[in-house]
Amino acid sequence: MLELLTNEFTILIFAAILSVISPVKGLFFIVLGLLVFKEVLSGRLYKVLLDNAIPVAVSGAIIFFSAIAFASRSMDESLLTVCSYFFCILLGFIYGKEKNDGWVGAALLMLRNITVFACLFSFVLEIVLGQRLVTNGSFSFLQTITIDNPSLYRLRSFFGHAIVFGQIIVIAVVINFKLETSKMKRLLYSVILLVALLLTKSRSAWIILTALALVYLVFRLKNPEYSKWNLIALLTPAVLLLVFMLYKSGLFNFVGSRFGELETDVSYSQRSGAISYIIHSFLSRPLFWLTGNGYGSSRITMLDTTVEISGFSTVDNGFLAMLYEYGFLGICGFASLLISAGISSFKSDCELDQVLFSVSCICCAELMFYCELGWWVPTVILFATCGLALGRASARHSNLCESGPNLISE
Repeated sequence: MLELLTNEFTILIFAAILSVISPVKGLFFIVLGLLVFKEVLSGRLYKVLLDNAIPVAVSGAIIFFSAIAFASRSMDESLLTVCSYFFCILLGFIYGKEKNDGWVGAALLMLRNITVFACLFSFVLEIVLGQRLVTNGSFSFLQTITIDNPSLYRLRSFFGHAIVFGQIIVIAVVINFKLETSKMKRLLYSVILLVALLLTKSRSAWIILTALALVYLVFRLKNPEYSKWNLIALLTPAVLLLVFMLYKSGLFNFVGSRFGELETDVSYSQRSGAISYIIHSFLSRPLFWLTGNGYGSSRITMLDTTVEISGFSTVDNGFLAMLYEYGFLGICGFASLLISAGISSFKSDCELDQVLFSVSCICCAELMFYCELGWWVPTVILFATCGLALGRASARHSNLCESGPNLISE
């Protein structure tokens, strides 16, 4: 409980969650503003801005063009939202630079704990009680689940959507696997998380988790500390046993049915049609290729057409929405942020840095399946973890410079 009150990353996550279910509009912006003000009072914010003048100036230019000069919504809303992205990165950078490994590890494990609680909450509320939490405008309420076929229902807990919930679960699985030291807790939490992940029926989350597992196995096989043939000898019977158990339990049919629906799935045809339409719209406005059409412009553009669902305003591809709204300046800035975080993480021997980058990669992978930046929980996780990785790299560089070169006396 003490971590909840003192760990700024956890406070940000809770504020983002409460922004989904709280009747207080703008709660997340208030909390974010207070955390930024705290850093202003400490003097750390000024120092970071001074030491990183060039990237801050470039980010400021992108914010200006996307949120003020070409705003598609109210200027206040545009500026507040886009600046929030920037301050999440900035706060993450400051925390990464100033906080120790224990603080970062505790923050990530608290995120795992919140997700496990969300799974249990969902099991009780949505499966046992047959209710779901619905957010409508500025308030939330419980609604009875009245679906004819319960097998079609997808868990979403208090995250507002099954895709978002699935993404957060995948992040929690990685954190649990890499950072949890207790074998019993790791096993128990893994079971809870994986069961909930299956019940979200989120194809994107399943694909990402499978890809992560394959990447992990490839790197494990390349590690000289492990015998390749011993690992293969251990994994082959384990995988065969798992496949047999999944087949006998009917989970293969369960998962296969979700992917078999693609040809007739409205969400798939809506997504593919929206992608084609937004690409065509972007290419037809060459004057805005560099700066983009402004915050929220992709939603306004989508309302001008009907692909499959009338009034559906989401592109359902975060990268294309980002390109349309922020142009090549914005998409290149985002790519630079991610690449910089990745390089700094892989240069480090600390597993914690690799976990941070893995979390950022999960968020980026989900951008291909929905407009993530419209949801504050994954948005905060994405930008804050990138900032944390960069801040930790900056702290390592500063320590190296202060220690100076090693001198060998003759």
